[in-house]
Amino acid sequence: MSKNYSKNLWTTIALINLCVLAILGVTLRSKILFPMHGIQFSNILHAHSHFAFAGWITLALVTLMVFEILPESLSSKRSYSQFFTGIMITSWGMLATFLYQGYGLYSNIFSALFIFVTFAFSYVFIRDILKTDTDRAVKTLIISALLCLVLSSVGPFTLAFMMAGNSTNNLLYKDSIYTYLHLQYNGFFTLSVFALLLHALYKNFTVQQLGKVRIFASLVSFSVIPTLFISYLWHYTNWGVLISASIGIFFIVISIAYFFIALRSIKDHRFTIQPFIRRIGIISIIAFLLKSLLQTGTIIPSLGKLVYGDRAIIIGYLHLVLLGFVTLYILAHMLYSGILNGHTRFTRYAIRVFTGAIITNEVILMVQGFGNMLMFSYSIYTWLLWGTSLWLLTGAIMIFIARIYALKNKPDLAAQPIRTVN
Repeated sequence: MSKNYSKNLWTTIALINLCVLAILGVTLRSKILFPMHGIQFSNILHAHSHFAFAGWITLALVTLMVFEILPESLSSKRSYSQFFTGIMITSWGMLATFLYQGYGLYSNIFSALFIFVTFAFSYVFIRDILKTDTDRAVKTLIISALLCLVLSSVGPFTLAFMMAGNSTNNLLYKDSIYTYLHLQYNGFFTLSVFALLLHALYKNFTVQQLGKVRIFASLVSFSVIPTLFISYLWHYTNWGVLISASIGIFFIVISIAYFFIALRSIKDHRFTIQPFIRRIGIISIIAFLLKSLLQTGTIIPSLGKLVYGDRAIIIGYLHLVLLGFVTLYILAHMLYSGILNGHTRFTRYAIRVFTGAIITNEVILMVQGFGNMLMFSYSIYTWLLWGTSLWLLTGAIMIFIARIYALKNKPDLAAQPIRTVN
């Protein structure tokens, strides 16, 4: 199986999964508003969250990592196709079983199988990337990202252990969830995105600039563990947790400073990137900065308790990272590498529709969240969020149609990156 064929196949499957994820989102929002007998809200919620992580984000990121970073001699290995197949099967297995039974025997089996597939993938990919001449900054980010992916399994395994023992420890339950989410969102997702970004820009850095890039890679990787303690501030108030969280915030601030220093040094390169791709990338980075700002703000005890106690704010934060930062970057990278044909008007329009829905969704959730804090709550928010979910679904379907149209008219499109202005 050729590199281009495999790349086209798995990126297309990932975009199909994005459409399925959007359908689940519409179902969730519809269940709140309309009587849908026979459908349990909690089951849809669990299926939606697990499929978002496994079927969309993980599959898309590992596919790009393999085909964008590894040389063809390594990316064409049969084992990677087997890993992608394993991720696809287990993610769809989780989707079906969580919809059927919620947390139960079969969904736990598929969850465990997915984790074991990612363990094996991480081992093989780290072994392969160490054989390449990829820059140290990218290697640091990739290895750190995959270690976070592996470590995040502590959360699900702890939850499974608690359920098996009928534990009612609410603090451990929430800490397990927050640990998992942190190592996924701020670890695996974030570090993978920056690895792909820096690898794409690598040839534009001078030797001196690469030094700053490597410092950034080290700082943002080191920040993951100490910032984990920010998630524990909602119930732990001892100085050890507070100091660890403060160290993590320090790393975040310094790493962002180095990131902008590095980007500023290659500012002329931005004119070689199609303006539309550049705008989507900028929106993604803005989402990352907002995520970092919200993350650091929760170190203030009073604010942290308000945030962790408000469902709309939590959902808004999670969507800010999952959709605003990671998903938009994946789409921008697909445009940049030619997986999505940014030359066509329909493709650009489809991504504009999807991006507009993401921004609107975030604004509504944040307004709703801050309104709840101020004791102002309106039912109109529920209807607006339902409309936005339909908007997101429309954009996702349009992006998939654009992908199919591109493959039909130019099957080797993935081999033709779009990196210059027409």
